[in-house]
This record gives sequence, C-alpha cells and structure tokens, in this order.
Amino acid sequence: MTATSTSSHHQGWWLWSKNPLSLLLWPLSLLFCSIVWLRHLLYQYHILKAERLPKPVIIIGNITVGGSGKTPIVGVVVQMMKKKGWHPAILTRGYKSDFEQGSLILNPGETLPAAGDEANMLSELCQCPVAIGADRFSAAQQLLHTMPEIDVFIADDGLQHYALDRDIEIIVERQQAYGNGFCLPAGPLREPRNRIRRAQMIIDRDGAGVREYLGACWNLRQPEQTRDLDAFMGNPVYALAGIGFPQIFFDQLSSRGLIVEGHAFPDHHVFTQKELDELQDQPLLVTHKDAVKLRYLDGENIWVVPLELSLSDDLQSNLLKLLESLSDG
Repeated sequence: MTATSTSSHHQGWWLWSKNPLSLLLWPLSLLFCSIVWLRHLLYQYHILKAERLPKPVIIIGNITVGGSGKTPIVGVVVQMMKKKGWHPAILTRGYKSDFEQGSLILNPGETLPAAGDEANMLSELCQCPVAIGADRFSAAQQLLHTMPEIDVFIADDGLQHYALDRDIEIIVERQQAYGNGFCLPAGPLREPRNRIRRAQMIIDRDGAGVREYLGACWNLRQPEQTRDLDAFMGNPVYALAGIGFPQIFFDQLSSRGLIVEGHAFPDHHVFTQKELDELQDQPLLVTHKDAVKLRYLDGENIWVVPLELSLSDDLQSNLLKLLESLSDG
C-alpha cells in the first residue's frame, strides 16, 4: 500500500514527537495552559457567564486537535436516546462551513454544501436536527423556536466551549491523538491531559470497550447499489481520506485483504474535481465524512465505506445510567 498527498500529521509534524521544534515551542505551551486554566476558573466562579439552555445538554468532545473519532460515538448516543423516547438535536460549530459566524439549521437527513462535512455527516448518520454555529446557545435557541419538541441537545466537539452550560461531559480519546503530550502550539492538546478527570465518562476508542469495523459499502451516485468489501478483493483500489488519521482507514481496508493505494489529505480538506479525476481509473473507496463533500463533484466509481461501531455492555450500561440521570433531574 502507498500513501500520497498530505496527511494532517505532515502539516503539524512537530506535534507528534518530542523534537527540537516542539521543545522550542514548549514555553508557549506553558503559557497556553495557564490561559486555559485561568479561563476555566473564570467560568467556574461565574466571573464569565455560561448560558443555560432550557433543555439538558450533553457534551461529546476531546482535548486534542482532532482525530479521536467522536462522530460515530455521537451517532451511538443519539440512537440510544431515540430508543429511550428522547427527541435529540445536535449542536456543532460547523468547522470550515459558511456558518461558523452565523447559524444554520439542518432538518433530519438534510445536507447542504455550505454546512460543512461534519454537520452533513451527522445529519445523515443520526437522522435528527442539526444546528450549526459558533454560538451554540443562539443556534440552539433558533432550533427550539422551530422544533419545540426537542428535549435534549448533544454538542459535538464543544468541550472547550464553556460559554454553554452542560449537564454531562463525555470525552472521547484515542491514544495516538495525544501525540507528544504537549499542549498547543508544541503539541496537539487543547487542554492539559488531566482535564479528562472532570468528565462524567471517558470512552477510549482504542480500548476493549469499543468495537469498530467496516460495513457494506454503497455507491455514492446510486446509494441503492451496495457491495461487500470482499467484492473488491484481488484488484487494486484507491482509497481517499481527509480525516484526522487517514492511515487508520487505509489499514482497515488492507486488513480486509484489499490491495490499497491510499491518498491522504488534511482533515476537513475541500476536494477539487482535478484531485478526483486523478483517481477514476479504478474503484475509489472513501469515508462517509469525505463522501458528503465528494457527492457535489463528478465521479461514478466511488464507494462509501461506513464505519460501524458498537459499545461493550459495560459502556452501554454506564452510558444509560448517565442518560437516565437527566430524566431524574
């Protein structure tokens, strides 16, 4: 297997090991950590005001710059809440969307090019309303105005958004996402690692409690056409990924016996027609997150490979207890 283009690691190569550049930046990390700690204290002692929504808020986030695999966990939580009779909605900043400074509402399953890859994927995956905007409180209020039946909000990647009060914090971690263990700008941490102790639940994507596997894929242009991954065995395929850790996707495909030529791009990369045209002479396998952007380009032999995820009985039990605590409150 080969990997071409640029990965997110190459963009910030110093974040993933203790090297001369990261050590040179380490004093700035100490300053960054001090500012983060002070900001938390200001909210803790109500010097800075956190706004409270009239419905419960669950934060699902991480303390690293990306790649922990939160989105499938959000999907699991949403489905569990639906089964329990809740009417959830998702709040997201909409990173690299056209609405980071405004707001946009997606109806269940709706996608729009301007909404950004993660918001579109969450809408498709969770089939619930999604509010996009850096000001999560205002976006949630707008959503409640149009859909008053919503009774719980799940904030995707809002752990550091202390301006929004929360009832439950769930931190999703992946060991390789910790990199060299330093905070920004010398490392990939957005908060010191001991921050995870304040969360009500920690889900380790690399742990035994999480099982993930690649499901049957579907054609991007004709979703009714499906194939098992085994159908691609024996012939070379391209794989494309603009996610936090593209190599994980490529390795998963290779472990299924596929002959993969991997093409890694930065997280949230906006693909061009030229990039796609270079990968059209054999089947192209892509992640769901990338598919929501690629569907607006021309290409026929593109297959979306979904990531299926399940939690252990213990994790599900602990998660249900947290959700039940919202009802008790």
